[in-house]
Amino acid sequence: MTATLDEGIFDHLTHHAGLAALIGTRIHPDYFSEDEELPAIAYSLEDDRSMPTQQGPSALRQAIYRFDIWADTAAEAMAVMKQMCAALDGYRGSFKGVPIVGVFFDGAGRSRDPDTQTFNVSMRFTIHYQEKET
Repeated sequence: MTATLDEGIFDHLTHHAGLAALIGTRIHPDYFSEDEELPAIAYSLEDDRSMPTQQGPSALRQAIYRFDIWADTAAEAMAVMKQMCAALDGYRGSFKGVPIVGVFFDGAGRSRDPDTQTFNVSMRFTIHYQEKET
């Protein structure tokens, strides 16, 4: 059985040595609890659409994901950001059976939470993938 794109992203990121060294498996879809050890990442799907061709529908899809990195220091957040780019930007291959045509870094922003004093880097990636027939 082929994994979902979300499951494939988790698998790919937790098996990237540089990223795993910084965050282990602290990568969560949508959110994580307030008592989660930092640094950690929450990721969410912002947009998912089919990529039609002039010949009609195709199985090619485009998904835009947002990855929110939270860390205790700005240096930790930036180190995780660097490893996220190494793991994803320009990647082609497969995410746990989901064929990936290409992943592209769309940009990032950073901020600091005034209540917790933790640092956030919010990144966006566009993932072009081939939808498998079910």
